[in-house]
Amino acid sequence: MLDDRTRLLFPASGAATLPLVFAPRVLRCRAAGPGGRPLRVLLDTGTDPSAIDLGLARRLGLRLGDFALGSDAASDQVPFTETVLPWLRLGELELRDLYTLALDLSGAPFKVDLVLGYNVLSALTLLIDYAHGRLWVSHPDLEPPAPAPGGVVLPLRFFEHFPALDGATLLCPGVSQPGMRVVLPLVTIDTGSNGALTLSPDLAARAGLCEGAASVATAEGRGFVERVPVLRGALASLQLGPFELDAVELDAPARRSGELGRAGRANLGNGLLARFGRVTLDYQRARCTLEPRLA
Repeated sequence: MLDDRTRLLFPASGAATLPLVFAPRVLRCRAAGPGGRPLRVLLDTGTDPSAIDLGLARRLGLRLGDFALGSDAASDQVPFTETVLPWLRLGELELRDLYTLALDLSGAPFKVDLVLGYNVLSALTLLIDYAHGRLWVSHPDLEPPAPAPGGVVLPLRFFEHFPALDGATLLCPGVSQPGMRVVLPLVTIDTGSNGALTLSPDLAARAGLCEGAASVATAEGRGFVERVPVLRGALASLQLGPFELDAVELDAPARRSGELGRAGRANLGNGLLARFGRVTLDYQRARCTLEPRLA
């Protein structure tokens, strides 16, 4: 929920449409900050709370608190402090007195000035139109658009503030028992990830994604502040609600650090979410709508 100081000011229609900047497969948009400064903003359902680049916060003259260490998806050694951004304008949507962490985002794998996380996203409804390259953000009192033909509304769960879906199942043809299924009790939805399906090391081993396995290679992944080794290469089929998604790329951290190194974690990124035409996250009603891409 919003910090007591933060306010969202919606237009009279109650909603705003934003062009989606989707390279490299993350949800970014353009915004304006203090002094009319153009900003690159990431909408990240896997971040809590929001975050601003430390260098930008200093250039804006924002008041900073004491430093501490926190975690992101890949690291448990993320130095941060706290601050408040006076205002931010996303199209017709305006944020005032945004509470945010300040950390060094200069090492991120893509350009980003500000990350909007759970403390903002949970106070609105987010519709991601992958098919047409746009975002629709609305006041939570507005009913989101009805799903297109073939679309489905699923219960939205939460894992430590992160939106999630339950009941997903992996079919892993490459493991020692052909046709073995791996049940994923809870799968978080991470719009800040450009991967498809990231598994914690324990789940990855069950899915056949481990060092030395056929077609599995070690590559370099990057969080906001640190480069980390990851395992990549295994493919699986994923049953998600009524949808059967084939040739899903799996990856996993090669070490047990960061949020995704914790046991039992499974994380859906845009590499898989973008297979759908639209995805709607309705935090207030705890609903997720998945709509297939239309031919």
